[in-house]
Amino acid sequence: MTKKVLMLAAKANMIQQFNHRNIGILQGLGYEVHVATNMVDFGSMSSEEDERFKQWMINHDVIAHQIDFERRMGSLKGNLRSIKQLRRLFQQYDFTFTHVHSPLGSILGRLVAKQFKVPTIYTAHGFHFFKGGPKSGWLVFYPLEWLFSFITDTLITINDEDYTLAKKHMHAKHIVKINGIGVDVEKAWRVTDEEKQEARKRVRQELNIPEDAFLISSVGELSDRKNHRVVLQALKEMTPEQRQNIYYIIAGTGANGAMLNELAESFDFGEHFKLLGYRSDVHDINYASDVFVFPSVQEGLGVAGLDATVDGTYILGTTRRGISDYIISGLNGEKFIPNDFLQLKELLIITLNAVRTEDPLLFLSKFDKKSIDKKMVYVYKCTINS
Repeated sequence: MTKKVLMLAAKANMIQQFNHRNIGILQGLGYEVHVATNMVDFGSMSSEEDERFKQWMINHDVIAHQIDFERRMGSLKGNLRSIKQLRRLFQQYDFTFTHVHSPLGSILGRLVAKQFKVPTIYTAHGFHFFKGGPKSGWLVFYPLEWLFSFITDTLITINDEDYTLAKKHMHAKHIVKINGIGVDVEKAWRVTDEEKQEARKRVRQELNIPEDAFLISSVGELSDRKNHRVVLQALKEMTPEQRQNIYYIIAGTGANGAMLNELAESFDFGEHFKLLGYRSDVHDINYASDVFVFPSVQEGLGVAGLDATVDGTYILGTTRRGISDYIISGLNGEKFIPNDFLQLKELLIITLNAVRTEDPLLFLSKFDKKSIDKKMVYVYKCTINS
């Protein structure tokens, strides 16, 4: 009989964005992979991406199960419904172990897995409580994570701050740190200067941005958490002369687009500010940019910022956990307090006139996807053999 494993998250975007390679690893270890998630209310991706993900699962022999997880932490009625659906799933299939993600999915998944005596791996993609974070996170999520750590076999953290906290306060049988989901560092370092210049020229021509303009870019959902507003606030504090040759572009979709456009128009920056929507060529955008700004107020690790610095783009990122793991001040970027637009303004002015090299930074090799995958293979094998 084929061994079976369950990959579980409340929303499909968590599986789609972070677990393609994990699914491949599990299949390589001989497992039939099942995915339990909400593919109707699928989270922060478009309906087109959701359909592509469903087709990807079909093409890769992944068995998908619809679980009606609600948003955020859900309602009592909705969570009871999800638990009932999960119980039916565990009754139908004899899972060797389950790998859970997201706060709601991980809690309900671990609860049901414990009932059926199925070992559980939990990846915390950034605890919802962190240094400088809101008190509500510590009051609500810390007690939940602490309590459910007692029924967790392996807890995976993806940044230094969460790992330190987990080792001190959580009670999972095993606690490990893995440097995010991994990016293709080796491939990025093989891109030639000529290829980067061609991409820079192509993107700037497409967006009608002059070759000699100073281009700031960001990548991420247009949301309060991603905090792009602070970049425009910093630009607003500059004199017209200081920002006359500056352009700012954001690749991403979300609810804050209209607000950001209005803010840019309020100081006559509208023609220099461009919302690009979803882009599949973020590496080319990095090559076209003079600086990448990652202003997020909360991240687990922040793949967009990691991609940018691996691509050789200077980065200004917030002091929040995860982001700080790959920014070394004075080497590949600088850090600023998330809502301090005056500090960001000064950093941008300094960056305008800075001369930098784009040599590969060896410390970034620990974020390479090959290194990440090797550690995930180890975690899975340890769970199998425990």
